[in-house]
Amino acid sequence: MQLFKKKAKKQGRVGVTIVPGKLALAHLEQRDGAPHLLGCEVRDLESRDGLESELSKLVKEMDLAEKQCSYVLSPDEYSLHLVEAPKVEPEELRSAVRWSVKDLLDMKIDDATIDVFPVPEDAYRGRKMVYVVAANRNRIQKIVELVTKADLELAIIDIPELAMKNITTSFIDDSNGAAFMDLRHTGSTMNISHSGDLYLTRRINTQMESEVMQSPEWDNLKDRLVLEIQRSLDYYESQMGKGQVTKIVIAQRQTDTAEMTKILNESLTAQVTSLDMSDHMQSDSTMTTATQQIASTAIGATLRGIKKQEVKLPDPETPEPPPEDSAEQEAA
Repeated sequence: MQLFKKKAKKQGRVGVTIVPGKLALAHLEQRDGAPHLLGCEVRDLESRDGLESELSKLVKEMDLAEKQCSYVLSPDEYSLHLVEAPKVEPEELRSAVRWSVKDLLDMKIDDATIDVFPVPEDAYRGRKMVYVVAANRNRIQKIVELVTKADLELAIIDIPELAMKNITTSFIDDSNGAAFMDLRHTGSTMNISHSGDLYLTRRINTQMESEVMQSPEWDNLKDRLVLEIQRSLDYYESQMGKGQVTKIVIAQRQTDTAEMTKILNESLTAQVTSLDMSDHMQSDSTMTTATQQIASTAIGATLRGIKKQEVKLPDPETPEPPPEDSAEQEAA
């Protein structure tokens, strides 16, 4: 079973993800080649037992039956490993890397679903490396059944790192290299990309609760976070032989985006800014900071294949013209 298998797209794409205690669903389509968020909903979940009914309810309420769906795995549903690519033909790579990671997994290799995505060839001074994603086969099958029962068509099973890459590709200028960070209470993710290619992705275990800056442990947590960020930037520059990253962008946080941006900007040599996705695409939903953080990977999953471009947002005092129908581009 392949995680990143693509299907021909119909108009619009639904992104679904689960974060602790919540279900997030985003519905996006392209209009005139630009992303347009038609809907974004976040629902509370007392447990995963209520997931099937809640997802089915959302699909009916938002009239999404038979729409193609990108399901984004939670961090605890997969593992990610960087390994040297076996010297095999491209079509044999997935099978070959199974044996490269079998001793790294917390499950039997026969119970694992494996897929790969490449690292740019110039990333490791001639060594060909790949990221390997491993997930439990039974868990993947349950996701397939969940999406199907909700009357959605599963197009791809994605991971947060690649959903973040889609956001960078669509909204962030990384022509000279850029780091994009999603700071969460369950741990943070940092991507470093250049000209649309993902060179490095790291999970940072420092927990960034929504009220972390009011915590008595904030100074220690801040120092730890800054150290981990700087180590990643140094690794990209020295070990991967790339230029210095001078731009860091953080995703919206629920309450303290401006304050967090200011503190990190004062603590790091790179310029730190934040990304508000509502500044870059039209939306029929109110994109609060809380919604953006909770649903960011669901939104990112729907952006797969959408190229970066200037998006002219409507003047709030000018009535918006009716949308024109357009077919969505094929996934990159």
